Amino acid sequence: VEVLEGLHYAPNVRVELQLSQNGVSKRYIGTFTLANRQRALQYNASSEQAKRPQKITKAQAIEDLKEFEEILELRSSYAQLSGLDYKAAIKKLPASIASENEIDINELAHEMAKIMSRIGDRHSSIKNESFNSRGHESYNLKLPFGVATIDGKLVAIKQNLDEKGYDYYYQAYPYLKSIDGVSVATLINGYNYKAAKAPTAAKNTRGAIAIENYGALLFNNNLESTSSVQVVFSDGTNEKAETVQLTTDEKGYSSIVNEANDRNSEQVANGNLGGLSKMLDHNIGYINLPEMYHYDEIEGLEAFIQNTFARFLTTKALIIDVRNNPGGVRDILQTVASYVVQPAQSPWVANVAYLRTDKTLNADEESMTGRYLYSYHSEEFTDSDRSSIDQFSKSFKPQKVVDPSKFSAPFYMVLHQGAQSYAQPVYILVNERSFSAATVFTSAFKGLPNVKIVGETTDGSSGNSKELYLKNSAIRVKVSTMLSFQRNGKTLDGNGTVPDIVIPEDEGQVLKGADVQLNRLVELINNQ
Repeated sequence: VEVLEGLHYAPNVRVELQLSQNGVSKRYIGTFTLANRQRALQYNASSEQAKRPQKITKAQAIEDLKEFEEILELRSSYAQLSGLDYKAAIKKLPASIASENEIDINELAHEMAKIMSRIGDRHSSIKNESFNSRGHESYNLKLPFGVATIDGKLVAIKQNLDEKGYDYYYQAYPYLKSIDGVSVATLINGYNYKAAKAPTAAKNTRGAIAIENYGALLFNNNLESTSSVQVVFSDGTNEKAETVQLTTDEKGYSSIVNEANDRNSEQVANGNLGGLSKMLDHNIGYINLPEMYHYDEIEGLEAFIQNTFARFLTTKALIIDVRNNPGGVRDILQTVASYVVQPAQSPWVANVAYLRTDKTLNADEESMTGRYLYSYHSEEFTDSDRSSIDQFSKSFKPQKVVDPSKFSAPFYMVLHQGAQSYAQPVYILVNERSFSAATVFTSAFKGLPNVKIVGETTDGSSGNSKELYLKNSAIRVKVSTMLSFQRNGKTLDGNGTVPDIVIPEDEGQVLKGADVQLNRLVELINNQ
């Protein structure tokens, strides 16, 4: 199956596959649904895929590792600036994972993923796509309770069967301290290596989710989970140890924000856009963006957003909620900018990016123009745009200095005022699960005098990622090919966008299902 780059995702997609082997072709046509807003196509693995060997020889593994090293050297943006000696790390792998001259493909993928995580590329991933997780004995084992974060600490919770929300698993010992002798800190910072370079709040939340799925967490570290584990709970001083049975049932935590996003995503997929906006008390407009959709995906979405702004022009303030938004593309950003960017700030330089390349590149490039990123001399820019870029560049100091022999000249995203501006205050509500294009959206408007970012630091990341497959193992290597900077000079990856007003989830939001973040923001607006 040929993997085509540059395609946009829709909730339901028609797929045509032309498969061939030994001169025999087969054609398949079907409509598939993207599950749970993740960009993974749910399908039944073919018999040929199921038969794919899960071990390769040491010689084949060494060939694939050499290919992996070449991908990092020639394609990866973050490998060039991370400071990690990835060549030395790769060189050590064959000796550490070889067994009787054979190497398990999953083990190889996990060890490669550990190296990739240390580079700090938050869009990267290493995956053995032929692995059948459903057939793995311990992969699907989970803790018999949920794990969430409150005040930066992990707590064990259980669903309240009589009322909406959750209770502490042990009221007297709410905090989770260790599992089978391994501290929660080690599980978050070491075992859940995929989020090793995430901002702190995102790392903790992603760590909580990973710990809930304990069997998968161990599997990703080439360890096997037993059917029961010893868990130590704490009240901050005293401890309580208990042996618990792992389960395949869903006992985990789902936040009120996550559930609202899922409902809105489902409604959007069905063509119902009305639930994305509403008028809150005291004349405050509210828009929820569950994903950063491409307008080609959702019929009428662009007009809906424009009409919503027109309807809200006389409101006291506007809240744009992108909590738990996993990203997508930048179409919505452009539309919102036309209302939010005021005449005094237009043109507004919102994002600077460099593309990994060994060639001299000073012109527009397709993978960047799709992100509304253009070269300085682009025909898309006016003299006024270039003047704004010149003025911005005088104070712009990137966190990482790029090597011009390995990166392009800078590309810029410049935003403009529209025919009609929204003149009242705008509040962008974010959390640690606002990712990719959602955090680009957030950072693009940060610094405008009429805009405040509210909530938790976003999860960052903007990488222009590419997928490649290794020759012998068919391991998929996904790697970012650009460096993306915020206006303050910090990369999106590893830093995220820090809110102007911090409102974290608290006990009332986690346990009782009250949207405390939104309620406090409304209270703050009304007290201005």
